[in-house]
Parts: sequence; C-alpha cells; structure tokens
Amino acid sequence: MTVIAVVNQKGGSGKSTTVLGLASAASARGIETLVIDLDPQCNASEALGIVYPVEGYTAAELLAADFPGTALDAVHASSWDNVAVIPGDLDLADLDAVAGLGVEQRLRAALDGEDWQGRFPLILIDCPPSVGKLVSNALIAADTALVATEPSFMASRGVSKILQAIETIQRYYNPALTVAGVLIGRVPAQGREAAHRTAEIREALGDQVLPLVVPQRAAVAEAAGDRRPIHQVRPVVTEVVDAFDAALDRVLAAVVVS
Repeated sequence: MTVIAVVNQKGGSGKSTTVLGLASAASARGIETLVIDLDPQCNASEALGIVYPVEGYTAAELLAADFPGTALDAVHASSWDNVAVIPGDLDLADLDAVAGLGVEQRLRAALDGEDWQGRFPLILIDCPPSVGKLVSNALIAADTALVATEPSFMASRGVSKILQAIETIQRYYNPALTVAGVLIGRVPAQGREAAHRTAEIREALGDQVLPLVVPQRAAVAEAAGDRRPIHQVRPVVTEVVDAFDAALDRVLAAVVVS
C-alpha cells in the first residue's frame, strides 16, 4: 500500500486537479485506488461522483476522536472505475481547533488497521491549502508527498512554505516520508509570466521540480465537471494524459507499490 499526499499551502494551486489526474492514470492501469479528500471544499469528492449531503461517514467522522468504525466504513464507491473515495466534508475545517495529544496521527492510526491492509494498493490524499492539522494528518500517514503548484508568483511562494512543513514532519513524526517532487500544472501554452515563474521555481528548487509540466487545457475542467477521468475524454487530450502518466510513474518510483 502506497500513500501519497498532494499538498501546497496555497489555494488554487492545482492539488485537487493533480489528485484527480493521478487517480485517472491509476484507474487506466487497473490499479485499485482510494482518494481521501481532506479538503473541506470537497472538489475531488464531487468530481468523483459524490453527491451531498453524503449518506454515510466522511473524512470528518473518520478523524473524529469518537469514530465508531474502521476506515473501511468511511469508503464510498465513486463514479470512476477502480477508484473509491473517503469524501470530504465542511466539518473538516473544525479539526484545526481540536486540542489534545495524537490529533495529527488519527489518519495514520486509521490506515494501520488490519482490516485495511491490501485493500487499496494506492491511496491519494487531497489536502487543504494550509499547514494545519489536516495536512499534518496527511503527511504523517503518507509514504511520499507531491507538491502541486502553478506558475504564478503567489503559488511559487507557497511551495517553499510547504516544503518547510514537510521537513518538520520528517524530523519529528514521519522520518520515512519522502518528497516525490514539485509538479507544475495549469501551464498555459503561451505567456511570458508563466514561463518566467516556471523558470524561477526550477532555479530555486532544482531537481525537486519534476521535468514535466501539466498543460492548461479546458478539457481538464470539463472532465471534472462531467465526473469522469481525463483519460476517458475523447478525443484524447494527449499532452495532459501523458503528463499525469509520467507524474504517476514519478511518485510510484519514490516508493514501491505493495
């Protein structure tokens, strides 16, 4: 079981799009995948066909101190082949106000349950735009972190902050956590600003930045709105599909799927 947290402390940096793209690539390969939506905005959950209000448990209940079940009890079928989801919930935003020992380790404890082992070879965690307890839960539970960003001034500043947060988690909570890299997405076909910011991010972070980028295409948003994987869009959006396939290869190379 490989657990990948997709993070950035800035909103609008393409985290949910990246999670959906990776899930689409995994689905196309027949890899049973679970998406855990820790973002109170619930964009990934809705793109996977979850209808609100949800009947059953969500990620908010799963992370509650008095959750009565196991992680499997919070798993819902999605509208995609080979992909299930623990849906997000607006109540997730309340977790940052919860005090007490072990709050940041609840997700890892849930995923360590014996009934869980072997069910999903790949788990993708969509994180909120913060460095609070939800992101800490994701990073402590994860095998590797992928930083999603876009080629803009504010987004590039967020990358440095989330990398610092990852270092803190590695030092104190999860020394086995690796960083798969920084994935630049929503890259327009033309534009000096995007090219400048992309070069700026590469210069600042070097080899941590994946050599590929995810191009900005209307089909990506349309696929999410239609609640279907980008790999099933016709005609095929080759440059986007190839980018997410390569990104999945990169994150799986950081840890071996077991």
